[in-house]
Amino acid sequence: MSIKCMYHFENVAKFNLFTEILEKTGWNIEKQLLKERAHYYESNSFFNDLKQQFIKNDLTIWPLKDEEVITWIDTLSIMRRVMIQLFRKGIKGEKLNVFMEYPLIYGNHMRTDYLIVYERLIIVLEFGMFNQDEKRSEERYTKKLQDSITHRQVLANIMDSTINVVNYVMIYRPEFDRMRNLLMNENVLYNNEEINLLTSFIINMTRDEEKLSAISQLERVNLLNS
Repeated sequence: MSIKCMYHFENVAKFNLFTEILEKTGWNIEKQLLKERAHYYESNSFFNDLKQQFIKNDLTIWPLKDEEVITWIDTLSIMRRVMIQLFRKGIKGEKLNVFMEYPLIYGNHMRTDYLIVYERLIIVLEFGMFNQDEKRSEERYTKKLQDSITHRQVLANIMDSTINVVNYVMIYRPEFDRMRNLLMNENVLYNNEEINLLTSFIINMTRDEEKLSAISQLERVNLLNS
């Protein structure tokens, strides 16, 4: 049975294959306003593929804004960097599922940005962008954190008690000024640090999950008897 969402990637390899186009086309998280970026990229094939997929899957009663599609591409580029790190650090990528734009059952039409699922672990992952022009970065983070906690609670309420549902919020910054053709190195460093933190969080949570597996428990018992 398929799970309703915008995209379901059944392992890390499939996610990386899907997002490879972002690396090939040199997608940047730009400083320009979302509305301006949406207009600039409205003829981009990947931009339009995402729009059509969302509409096809009938995920909301609300009209889709083009600005939201830009944020999807930005977060996919962030997630790609995370997945590459996870792969390099030896995570069992074949066991990790990624759900994008998952509509919450009984969630009053709310959707999570991403769900990362590993065995009995579900990470509710929300992203927010902090542009240097914004004055309320703490409020931005607090709002996304509240959304993330709410999404986790709604999901946990309908899950079996053996499922571990946790939440995580990452606030990222623009990395490129298209108007000046300028790479914003300080923001790139900031994002890389946040990506490292998110990667470490996922690894630690999945390792904890691995410790609960039957084979791990047998290995632990064997050590006690040696």
